Amino acid sequence: MRRAAGVALAVSIAGLALMSASGASAQPAPATIPDEVVKDILELGLKNIHRAACDGFNACAPTTPEELEFPPISIDQARAALVTGTRTALAQWCGLDANRRSVLPMNRHLRKALRFSNRQVALMAVIHGIQQSAMAEQLKAKGACDEATRTRLDAQLPKS
Repeated sequence: MRRAAGVALAVSIAGLALMSASGASAQPAPATIPDEVVKDILELGLKNIHRAACDGFNACAPTTPEELEFPPISIDQARAALVTGTRTALAQWCGLDANRRSVLPMNRHLRKALRFSNRQVALMAVIHGIQQSAMAEQLKAKGACDEATRTRLDAQLPKS
């Protein structure tokens, strides 16, 4: 229970940092999400990968002890999933097509440029979803997306 609360706090901290970096908050942002925060969320993603689809509609196999020790994605790749999860939540909040402009470009990059396996893509999707969900709650509490944030975000996201 204490570990789950720590991870939830880490997700919130990561989200606030990323919101600040994107211009959705007036708070100063760190240059990056600390490795320890990313490691905690990566571990949470690994422990929940069995909830994702790895081969069509088939659920991924549960995480092995070896995967916990040597994750199939790097800390920087997990950090990228967090950043994309935040941008997806921001896009939804601002009424932009989050799936077409955030999720699909991430998946395309993972599969085509990085040649990730289905399991690696699934893990990235789980981490992305954890972050997106946490950010959506925080953004909902802020009220409506303002036009300045929407304009900035629209300029940052891919158009297709």
